[in-house]
Amino acid sequence: MDEEFFLNIVYKDRTIKFRVQNPDAPLSTLMQNLKHAVGKDGRVIFDFPSVDKTGAPMDYFFGKEDTMINELRVLRPRIGHEDQNLRDYNVQNGDTVFVVPDPFPG
Repeated sequence: MDEEFFLNIVYKDRTIKFRVQNPDAPLSTLMQNLKHAVGKDGRVIFDFPSVDKTGAPMDYFFGKEDTMINELRVLRPRIGHEDQNLRDYNVQNGDTVFVVPDPFPG
């Protein structure tokens, strides 16, 4: 696959065009890469807090808008024992995905 793969990633009030090295990588790997991605200024692109306001640990998922029902669908990184990737959710080059914070009980 020689074609570059880009996603428009939205988190809070910021959208960036993000180059995905391997669109077939598990979603958990892509999220981990995004958490550590730095911009041209050398700073982390997005600030993902590890806990919410109540102190509950935070996890983050990708989400994609379902235009049929006008709702955001969370792209779960695993279903059963299977890691999921962008293609499992029909995410295409140039699509917009959202970063969805998810607090979980500590």
